Amino acid sequence: MKCFALSHTAHSATFALLLFSCSLSSAALADSDLVSYQQEHQIGVMVNAIDKAISDAQPDSLELIYQYGTDSRYYVMIRGWLVQELAGVQSQLDAYKQQDERRQKLEHQVNFLKQAIRRIDLE
Repeated sequence: MKCFALSHTAHSATFALLLFSCSLSSAALADSDLVSYQQEHQIGVMVNAIDKAISDAQPDSLELIYQYGTDSRYYVMIRGWLVQELAGVQSQLDAYKQQDERRQKLEHQVNFLKQAIRRIDLE
């Protein structure tokens, strides 16, 4: 009977240890999930800011693109985005033959995108 009691106590201790380690891993996973969520949120904020900066095409927008675009984690993504935007706007400009306000806006956008690409490439 003593052998059973010792065995039962050992199993209970093992079970308690397993429960404790599971709770630690759950806490670690929860922390990991939180960090992952925060990183995803930061990337989402960056994407929205870049999208707005490209749409606005103002001098202060260049600075924002420069700030994010010179971060080595995001450089390739942002440069690719700018190149694709430039190709689309350049295509519209090439097809647009009238000399009016719309053409001026397209020319401004092309110049802005080229400047943005140059700014992040020079860094």
